[in-house]
Amino acid sequence: MIAASVQQATASQPKNSSPEKAGVGQTVVQDTVSVIHPEKSNASTAQLPGQLSAYTDAPIFAQTSGYLKSWSFDIGAKVKANDILGEIDTPEVDQALAQAKAQLQTDQAALQLAQVTYKRFQLLFEQKVLDAETRDTSADTYQEDQAKVVADQANIDRLNALEAFMLLRAPFDGIVTARDVDVGAYVANGSGHELFRVARTSPLRIYVSVPQRDAQLVKIGMEADLTLPQFPGRTFRAHVTDTAEVVDPTSRSLLTQLQIPNESGELLPGAYAEITFKFTDDSRFLTIPENTLLFRREGPAVGVVLPDGTVELRNITINRDFGNKLEVSEGLSISDQVILNPSDDLTGGVSVRITEPSSHPASSS
Repeated sequence: MIAASVQQATASQPKNSSPEKAGVGQTVVQDTVSVIHPEKSNASTAQLPGQLSAYTDAPIFAQTSGYLKSWSFDIGAKVKANDILGEIDTPEVDQALAQAKAQLQTDQAALQLAQVTYKRFQLLFEQKVLDAETRDTSADTYQEDQAKVVADQANIDRLNALEAFMLLRAPFDGIVTARDVDVGAYVANGSGHELFRVARTSPLRIYVSVPQRDAQLVKIGMEADLTLPQFPGRTFRAHVTDTAEVVDPTSRSLLTQLQIPNESGELLPGAYAEITFKFTDDSRFLTIPENTLLFRREGPAVGVVLPDGTVELRNITINRDFGNKLEVSEGLSISDQVILNPSDDLTGGVSVRITEPSSHPASSS
């Protein structure tokens, strides 16, 4: 950017001199000013709050009723898939299974008798010794006994499945994050009482709500930096894996999911984190030096020299303040001539003369 300062033309005149009067159709040049053109913002950043979450988090419930016989892992324990977390003693299911097996044997014996009877009656019917009604009755009995055996086997399969649920297993590799049961406690199938909770903490998911103005800049695969209060001075790198692809109408933000490896396990699910996105080549914003700013009752503004040499006071919207530079989202274009070091009493409509640029920096340090 070009550096310069505002120089009053009348300051160089003798005290007893007076401004030159304008002729018809002419305007007196009151000031000489230096100007700069806004520049495109090469990169912009967005620092947003987010929350770490386990990649997978599963509560473990009882799928059979009984008393907890034992448990093998407490909170914080690392487990592998199918590791036995606990065992349930199921006397009621055991008795029901024994009874179902006995019923199956009874019905199988009846089925064998019905089968022999049906075959005998069928032979007698073909020899015209037996009437059709008796033969048909035996056929119905045979089919009913077949159905009973099938039902008995299905019941046994169901009870065997419940017996298998007496062993509470880890669904995946992870860490036990909760144990809410102890030996001797009665657990009921379908009670909704969580016995254990297992979380997979490597990798971790991070959820962050990106404001609507930056939503189109978020791309799958782009990286972001994470900082956490418990790790001062450290930065972790994550990358975007998914977005909701819809702006939430309440918060006007885009829910974005990131992922971080967390192979060391030092990052904990549920923790608060600050996520910094760096959006490169962000042509939506322009930057101007901070010494172009005018503070007015209507809000921040700058003085812009129009092509005819007159001044327009232009209200602007500041997106971010970088100290010596301002990032502007509305109010300016890259072709505007913005006045450096404007005087507080600068008014719109006055005519000015643009000085040659100097070698001083345009922005204050």
